[in-house]
Amino acid sequence: MSDKTKWLSVYSAVAFVPLFVFWLQLGPQATSYPGIHNFLIFAPYVGLALIGILGWQINQTRIFWAALFLLFFYHSLLHPSSGSIRGPVIQSIGAGFPLSLCVIFLLKENRLWSDKSLARLLLALTPFLLLACLFYWVPDIYQKIFFWSQDPPGVKNYRIPPLCWASAGLFLLVVFFQPDQKIKPFLNSLLTSLIPFLFAIQTGLAAASPWETPRWTVTVFYTIISFTAITLILLHSILHMYWKKVYQDILTGVPNRQALDERLHTLSGEYALAMVDIDHFKKFNDTYGHAEGDNVLRMVAQHLEEHLGFRVYRYGGEEFCVVFEGNQAPGAFEMMDKTRGSLEKRKFRLRNQKRRKERAVDFFTKKPIPLGKGVHITISVGVAAASKNSGDFESVIKKADQALYKAKDGGRNKVVADK
Repeated sequence: MSDKTKWLSVYSAVAFVPLFVFWLQLGPQATSYPGIHNFLIFAPYVGLALIGILGWQINQTRIFWAALFLLFFYHSLLHPSSGSIRGPVIQSIGAGFPLSLCVIFLLKENRLWSDKSLARLLLALTPFLLLACLFYWVPDIYQKIFFWSQDPPGVKNYRIPPLCWASAGLFLLVVFFQPDQKIKPFLNSLLTSLIPFLFAIQTGLAAASPWETPRWTVTVFYTIISFTAITLILLHSILHMYWKKVYQDILTGVPNRQALDERLHTLSGEYALAMVDIDHFKKFNDTYGHAEGDNVLRMVAQHLEEHLGFRVYRYGGEEFCVVFEGNQAPGAFEMMDKTRGSLEKRKFRLRNQKRRKERAVDFFTKKPIPLGKGVHITISVGVAAASKNSGDFESVIKKADQALYKAKDGGRNKVVADK
């Protein structure tokens, strides 16, 4: 299971917690404990404010505005308008928020205190202004746009309007076609958080209905639980972004040298380290250009991670380090040799056709590379295991490096273990 799939599964489970709580009818029981209720009410305020600040600190003002909108909507749902406009206000929040998210994340990132950022905010508020104008001036059109019908208000008007689902679907398309990979993980979590958000909208509409008279304190409880779930999802997502910013190598996507150093300081007992070097990488860069060299680094990193999991780190340049702990240490040589062999059979497809040369040769087969063909990429590996006499991890790395040099001197494309 990939890292992306794993966290999306966790976020989805958290997103359905409010619905599970509603299904178990825990709301009336929970509201009988006012101390816990009053404590929980402040959790989304603090969490959403923290998300906004963290987004601002990593130069993602779009996250800042999304968190600010959620903070305002949470307060609005806890303190709704009275009378006949309560339902339309909640409906407008439900339909307008996904549309505002579309505006916020379709525009490129910019500084918080700038004209472009102000323009982004005004455009994001446009859906709510339009819906308010329709409600006050042309209620018939408002009714038709929200419920796709001109029937007079009834019980169905206190259910989630079709426009809410349509706007959520539009945001789904924005997330799917988002080209900015840095923000996309947060967008995925934000999309998942629409599940508890729409649940909060539904409970708010039910409380505003003259045909249904639930206790308002129960509705507030479901709103708190929904926004707590939203806060947990988004807070973990942005903290994960922080982790990537600090510990992930930007080019290859695997953990960087700093992450490796911290991991090495935790090693004890039985473990093994493998040092991996891409064969003839400098010559490859000179022949095809640094852009193709970067693509090779990405391909090798992806291949190593696919076969070895999340124990692969970029050591520097064209070198990687693989950590084997516990009962996996004795099988380090076999796993690395199997990974090396599978990479040897793959072909790297050149993307930059302008830099290709007819005189180039495949470093593995030593044959000329005709246009339109792929290039074989191979690696040399040195493996060293920790022992009672090996000392700290630095000495194990040194032994793995020495084994790596033996692999390169012995013709490359092989795995050598320290003895």
